[in-house]
Amino acid sequence: MKVILQKDVDKLGKRFDVVEVKNGFARNFLFPNKLAIPATAANLRGLKKTIEHFSQHIEKLRREGLTLAEKLNSLSIKTVLKVGIDGKTFGSITSANIAELLKSEGIEIDKRQIILDEPIRHPGIYDIDVHCADKIKATFKLIVLEEE
Repeated sequence: MKVILQKDVDKLGKRFDVVEVKNGFARNFLFPNKLAIPATAANLRGLKKTIEHFSQHIEKLRREGLTLAEKLNSLSIKTVLKVGIDGKTFGSITSANIAELLKSEGIEIDKRQIILDEPIRHPGIYDIDVHCADKIKATFKLIVLEEE
């Protein structure tokens, strides 16, 4: 059975690919999970318009990602982290905190776009990576000062 993939499916294909699969796999997995639709004549005609509309949408997201990356690459943000007398820190700076700091600078991004291996627990200067769009990343400086 030929199907048109609606989403990327591992080991099968990418979105909008027309692939040949077994009937049971299509009926029992792809169709109920809305991963594919049957490759009928009507669906194939609509596929061309869908691809055109989707590519315009992707191009718009890429342009917005590039503008966001330009803003972030030239940005440097300062924040404070409470430190005790013996040098022990209280709390940490997470991706949610960084998203709030960026929001106060006028840049609205989701905390999931911030690439942070682990929360920041020590004062210092950090390079923070942000996923702006597909294959577009930006880096900005985060300066963490200690507050007693």
